[in-house]
Amino acid sequence: MTNLFRRLGAILLGLLIVNGFCAWYYNPAPYAESPDGATDVIRRPGAWTSQAREGAGVHTIDANGYNNPAGEGPIRVLMLGSSHTEGFNVPAGQDVSSRLGDMLGARVYNLGMSSHTLPHNAANLERALTRFAPTDWVMLETATVVFRRGQVKRAMSGRTHRMSATNVPLPDFISNQPLSKRLYKQFMALTHQDPEEREFIDYDDIPEDLLEEYEDSLTEWFAQLNATAQAHGVKLAIWYHPHLNAGMDGAATASTPQVCLTAFKNACARAGVTFVDLTDDFLSAYASAHILPHGFANTAMGTGHLNADGHRLAAEALYRVIEEGGGAA
Repeated sequence: MTNLFRRLGAILLGLLIVNGFCAWYYNPAPYAESPDGATDVIRRPGAWTSQAREGAGVHTIDANGYNNPAGEGPIRVLMLGSSHTEGFNVPAGQDVSSRLGDMLGARVYNLGMSSHTLPHNAANLERALTRFAPTDWVMLETATVVFRRGQVKRAMSGRTHRMSATNVPLPDFISNQPLSKRLYKQFMALTHQDPEEREFIDYDDIPEDLLEEYEDSLTEWFAQLNATAQAHGVKLAIWYHPHLNAGMDGAATASTPQVCLTAFKNACARAGVTFVDLTDDFLSAYASAHILPHGFANTAMGTGHLNADGHRLAAEALYRVIEEGGGAA
């Protein structure tokens, strides 16, 4: 019996040690139901989150359930996006929203939320603008310029599949433990059910006979979004950040299907939406200083989320667009 208790004690101690490690390595704030639908879900208000799986950052969630520094007063720019915009992989204050706010000397509010791709944020745009009422701009982030026809139609009709607030389907005491969160994340990745862990598959090309139809569908979608923004008295911008592939010859190329990028850019122009393409900014930074905008010292080179340099480059590009009053960049 004594040996049994010792073994159980050793197992419990081991679990506590691993759980403590996970509290530093990967401990995202749990999700909660969104009270206003500005995003599908929010983070639990007041919770703290830590991340060392990619980069390193410790953050405290604000009273609304988002990653923002303390602040009051009118919101000049509202940022909607995915985990890239959310910015948990970089230290507090180094995400694109915080950097842009510092440059403008105004409040920039970050609604970035894990797994919220452009269709999610487009479907939530009306509610986000109603809830947070920015004075000047609303900016949507995208990591791809390729969307299937069904994605566009569902986003336009507001039928985009919404995320569930269920973090780990176990009692709170267990589900709130960092180790449980990490094990559940790995399980969902293995079963291909976690959109954050799946790589978005871009088409290499679109057949010529479908390209015009693709551009037209994007134009209709973006015109709808722009009408929503204008009804709330703000300008709409969509900013795109491609991954860079570094070659053995020392050069870098963007992982973007060019025909799709052209259609996306043309659709924005036709719909009156400001399009901010960070491709040239990223390539210039790599050519001058060998900076890759994605990836960290503890990950594979150039992969994963935006790093501190990527957030800085994005903030600088968005700042230029705001100061110039809009238009393609």
